[in-house]
Amino acid sequence: MASIFLPVPATAEPENPRIAVLDWGWAESLLAVELRPLAVAEAPLYRDRVVVPALPEGTIDLGLRSWPNMELLRALKPDLILSQAGYGVSPERLIEIAPTLALPLYSGARQPLQAAENALKEIAARTGRDEIVKRYLDNSSSRLDAIARDARNYDGRPLLIIKFTDDRLVDVYGAGGLFDDVLKRIGIANAWDGPTNNWGFATTGLEAVARYPEARLIIIEPGPPGSFLQSALWQALPAVRHGRVSMIPPTWVFGAFPSAMRFAEILRRGLGIA
Repeated sequence: MASIFLPVPATAEPENPRIAVLDWGWAESLLAVELRPLAVAEAPLYRDRVVVPALPEGTIDLGLRSWPNMELLRALKPDLILSQAGYGVSPERLIEIAPTLALPLYSGARQPLQAAENALKEIAARTGRDEIVKRYLDNSSSRLDAIARDARNYDGRPLLIIKFTDDRLVDVYGAGGLFDDVLKRIGIANAWDGPTNNWGFATTGLEAVARYPEARLIIIEPGPPGSFLQSALWQALPAVRHGRVSMIPPTWVFGAFPSAMRFAEILRRGLGIA
């Protein structure tokens, strides 16, 4: 889906724009390039799910990402609204309030890492941060190259990246997802070869995990209930029996470039390939 560009009013301050953000991926992207968002949808939950980069104290909570508080949004009179194309309030409605960038991230193209990079460049062009964004992307690319070199020391086992939805169902992250793009970038195989949705995951039972006996299991916290870890079902999984399970801290699975970098760094430490 194409991005929607609208002219910035003459009264806007390109050096320090007042930006309202309806998507956490774009909120973390702003913070990564030294822009402080005025307001973010579901700001308190961002702190638990995205974690870093942290939202500054005083960031205004706009309500739900899927349906923000439109009266508050209008009252804030932002210079710019950032939203994710194809999700939540339509750009046509947002345009009535302020100039809007509706940027694609998770879409039919199924290349979120590239979409996240493209979005950063579009944000830079709109806010006069071209040099800052270029420096951020160059540094990130160098860091990913270094992690890819470290990954040559890894034993080569493919990874199954999962997040528990309850004690029986998990989301498994594969093709079309941010973490799958990161694995490709650093040269580690993703074990999951089943179908995924446009967000890059499939919801399935643990029996599907058992179909990949050679894989290493990467669990995004929070993990299953403690009692379940002692269950026969859990103990029967090949990865569990052979001690090939790593738990990693909360990492936003539907994020943009900063979440990709956080995942790469956490995975490097989790696999002991530093």
